[in-house]
Amino acid sequence: MTTLTIRIEEDLKIKAFKQAEKLGVPLTLVVKNALKNFIESSRIVIGKPETIAVTPKIQKKMDQIGKLLSK
Repeated sequence: MTTLTIRIEEDLKIKAFKQAEKLGVPLTLVVKNALKNFIESSRIVIGKPETIAVTPKIQKKMDQIGKLLSK
């Protein structure tokens, strides 16, 4: 086990701590989980992830692309 020291704004730390507290988890767990997700996905999400509604028209196009890729 090791220790990681990071510099963040005091306000961010307080808000994150309060949010973690509401969920009943330590802030350390939140940070560890974020790092694990980064390692596993090689992705960084900045801001809120965008949600796209999959309409029947979009689903049909996705199915067509899937068929082309599976050939």
